Amino acid sequence: MTELKIDTGLCPCGSGLRRLRCCDLDTAAIPEAANTALLDGKGQEATNLFNEKKYTEAEALALQVLDVAPNQRLALRVLFEIRKGQNRARPAEVLARRLAALPGPPPMRATANSQLAQYIIGQGRYADALAPAAAALLITPKDATVHHVMGVVLTETGQIQAGERHYQKAMALLGREDPLVLSNLAWNLKLQGRLDEAVLAYEKAQVTRSENKRGIGGYAQVEMARGNSAKAVALLDEAMGRWPNERTLRLLRALADLVLGNPEAVLERLPEPLDDLLAAELCARGQALARQGRPAEAVICYANAKKMMRERSGQTYAPEEFVEKAKAYKAFFTADRLYPLPRAEPEANTPQPVFLLGFPRSGTSLLEQMLASLPGFAPGDEFSPVADLTAWLPRLADSDQPYPEAMDQMLYGYGLDVPAQLRTRYQRARAKLGLARPGVRFITDRTASNPWHLPLIKLLFPQAAIIHVIRHPLDIMLSVLSQDKRMEANAHVSMPAAARHYGLTMDLLKHYRANLTLRYLPVRYEDLAREPASTLRRVLEFIGADPAALPHEATLKANASKLEGPLPAHFAVREALHGRGVFRYREYEAVLPNLFSEVRESLQPWIAELGYGAAP
Repeated sequence: MTELKIDTGLCPCGSGLRRLRCCDLDTAAIPEAANTALLDGKGQEATNLFNEKKYTEAEALALQVLDVAPNQRLALRVLFEIRKGQNRARPAEVLARRLAALPGPPPMRATANSQLAQYIIGQGRYADALAPAAAALLITPKDATVHHVMGVVLTETGQIQAGERHYQKAMALLGREDPLVLSNLAWNLKLQGRLDEAVLAYEKAQVTRSENKRGIGGYAQVEMARGNSAKAVALLDEAMGRWPNERTLRLLRALADLVLGNPEAVLERLPEPLDDLLAAELCARGQALARQGRPAEAVICYANAKKMMRERSGQTYAPEEFVEKAKAYKAFFTADRLYPLPRAEPEANTPQPVFLLGFPRSGTSLLEQMLASLPGFAPGDEFSPVADLTAWLPRLADSDQPYPEAMDQMLYGYGLDVPAQLRTRYQRARAKLGLARPGVRFITDRTASNPWHLPLIKLLFPQAAIIHVIRHPLDIMLSVLSQDKRMEANAHVSMPAAARHYGLTMDLLKHYRANLTLRYLPVRYEDLAREPASTLRRVLEFIGADPAALPHEATLKANASKLEGPLPAHFAVREALHGRGVFRYREYEAVLPNLFSEVRESLQPWIAELGYGAAP
């Protein structure tokens, strides 16, 4: 007779349960709740022990209960809270997902899903929190907390206007202006560039009198973006007096020092040893060292920051999705296939978009800042991405195919109206932000995903001006190295990753230019920095704007005009035009000859094709 062996090993997820009662649980064998009712008292006892802070006893009892009844809700919640308190992320999430999947009354299921979403949000994984947040909202659509959580998720995943609606709904359901919801709403308004409204929301929330450190930091960032650097610094200094060890506030204060041209203060705030600094702090320290003309030391900081992103945060370059997308788009978007598709008719008396293309760190933000200082222009930044319209296209075209294949359905019937309908959605989103105000003729759009969607842009705005900001690829790589800002596919984690993604997007853009008739103008970052007036005049003539509106070159170089909102976040760090970034790679390579050894070969064809010649 074969001896029956039961696996008594603990689950590798770290929950503390046997694997047969955890990740290898046979859900068909779970006892029904009615059959485990006798254990409810023990679950409540574990809860009472937890509330009395007798964590060891609570954990032991919860494990015993769950070994008999793996679906006992109270014991599961106790074990989740204990693992969360121990900062054991993986087992805590496993237990939270188990709780969210349990059947039961709607309020319990909504609470469990909302709790799961909040736990994932706490780890900064906002996209992963969308599913449980949506599940909670579907169960209890009149719950203010659930709407608040959804507002956070949508705001942090780029659906900013939708996030604002959920914050407003949360306060309507509460019947009052909750300080925490107001603070999160203020941050949402800041991301929309509605800075004056954001300040009012922060003041209503009275964040400076609260324990909301994140809210105070957000308030300071808004004031910095409004040009009130003295107020921003005062807010941060007062907060740091209350919480001297708060790292986020310290980092924001250091970044303010950078903007104000005080690198020495940055180095004092973010001192060595480097192992004690986080990735964002390392990047800020590196930028301060670079300002002092110490490139070798700066690169050590940058390299440590990237290593930390990869090893501690688990960020790795993930190009697969984008490689497949580029392959599919190049196969679909050919001249023969695009030519018969309908175009939207031009709109009269409506501000026209000006699309600014450029790989991250190329200089599109600089060009947008310069154009925003001219009459008739408003900065649209990434406020209403064309990419968002790709989700609507299959529905409007009544197609069961995904984008872009659904575009074939636009050849007949109601599909002929789809470009006009999508254009209206795009324009309406910008109008809601206050961008299409009187006197504005052009609104810039510098969304990073625009290079992927030039065919759709062509159908919606056939005559739109497309300005491609070009910069020496090695300077782009150096700038990516110095920043902790995320890029698609996590291409920011290393120079080889950024170089590969650069080649991928540039190759797609080259394909589009061969198959589309575009109003396309390349502009060099180097010319913008060194000869702003003549370069901007060429841009204005191409767009169809009046070059006579150009201010004196000294005014352009100051790059500090007072502007009407909404204003993008990058306006908070506007600097006077300088030449530090022009062919800066040469200075670094002179000190560190092997700095670009991993990317030079792959970038050399683009360096030559863009007219920069062989890199010395």
